[in-house]
Amino acid sequence: MKILKMLHVLVGCLALGVFARGQQNPGFISIDCGAPNDYHDDQLDIYYKADTGFVDSGTNMQVSTQVIYQDNRQQSKNLRIFSSGIRNCYTLMPDKGKGNTYLVRASFWYGNYDGKNQTPAFDLHIDVNYWTTVNTSSWNYEEIIYAPPRDYIQVCLVNTGSGVPFISTLESRLLDNSTYQINSGALVTNLRYNLGSLNTYRHPQDVYDRIWAGETYEVWSSISNTTAIVTSTSNDAYEVPLEVLMTATQVPNVTNPLRLQWTSDNSTTIWSVYFHFVELQLQENYIRELTVHVLNQLVGTVMLENLKPVTVASFPVAGLSLNLAIQATDRSTLPPLLNAIEIFHMVEPQNSPTFLDDFNAMYDIKKIYGVIRANWQGDPCVPTQYSWSGLHCSYDSSPRIISLNLSSSGLKGLIATSISNLTAVVSLDLSNNSLTGSVPDFLAQMSSLKVL
Repeated sequence: MKILKMLHVLVGCLALGVFARGQQNPGFISIDCGAPNDYHDDQLDIYYKADTGFVDSGTNMQVSTQVIYQDNRQQSKNLRIFSSGIRNCYTLMPDKGKGNTYLVRASFWYGNYDGKNQTPAFDLHIDVNYWTTVNTSSWNYEEIIYAPPRDYIQVCLVNTGSGVPFISTLESRLLDNSTYQINSGALVTNLRYNLGSLNTYRHPQDVYDRIWAGETYEVWSSISNTTAIVTSTSNDAYEVPLEVLMTATQVPNVTNPLRLQWTSDNSTTIWSVYFHFVELQLQENYIRELTVHVLNQLVGTVMLENLKPVTVASFPVAGLSLNLAIQATDRSTLPPLLNAIEIFHMVEPQNSPTFLDDFNAMYDIKKIYGVIRANWQGDPCVPTQYSWSGLHCSYDSSPRIISLNLSSSGLKGLIATSISNLTAVVSLDLSNNSLTGSVPDFLAQMSSLKVL
């Protein structure tokens, strides 16, 4: 009897452990693409899931045994490749859904998995819009801050004829809506620097799992205040990690501005910059007051107080080059400094997704009948060059499905009620299948249906 009780306790503890681990990282979706199983990354304190259930195409692969130990990240060992179909998509369902802001990050390492030493290039889409082009042989990630218009986020890899698309990890992180301002578009990350240090931080130091790359400059000094900053507290919504804030880059004297510059490939690039400050060395009777300029336009003036984080966000600015300047005001007795910086470029959506009822109906039909077609991925109608086979759409303000041909598709069972939600369909072809039962009444009630 005692042994049985001990077994019950042990099983209960194991169950609680599994439940607790499954509940880790609220607001996170973490997928190790191509991994054979779920696991907990102890270094990052993040629970990663295999990609089963997030995507219904592709093949799991492992990077070459010659390079598998070059990177100690567990997420770099496997990848999923997509040798069939032009567009292959992952579907994420964040708990909070639409109306919220998410950081979405896709990571890639070719790792010579196929032994060809030929790194492919391909496009990445988020929902129905272009995100970026992936073309790198080393470990790399692409990141976007995005507010989805619906309760799902689809990340699609698009074959552009330059090799087989692949992906190593896909991650989504819920952000505070009061931080990054994206309006109707999205912010694509150009860089995120932890200044005055060579250390790189992400989770668990960063609650949002942003990646802060260490960066120093030979012409400027690096300063820090280890003990004081660790004991400080802040309700700052940006929640830049203390490890990042406790170092900074500082110019030599009060009369020198701190200038930074980056260049884009596109003269129409619209930049958005976030400057993160914390005073680390203020002493009595000293003042550090700074002005922040972007492309010679004043963004703001900030008076720094000991150990109190301040973020200055720029207005959107367009140009080929991005020139930044931080200067001390006339009454400042200390020179300019900067603890961390984030630079993004803005993208505006070019396409609108398929009408939601039509979208949901097609995914229900796909699931109910187990339809397998190479291009039945992503949005059914948009972009137009990737629309699903067997259907035609109208393209007004919100694309609608107006024709659906499921002839000879191996359909079995009753006619799915989901079809009734395709209220704009004019032509419906269900011939040459193994459907059973009577013709449902809802077909007669579809006001747009002319051809059955």
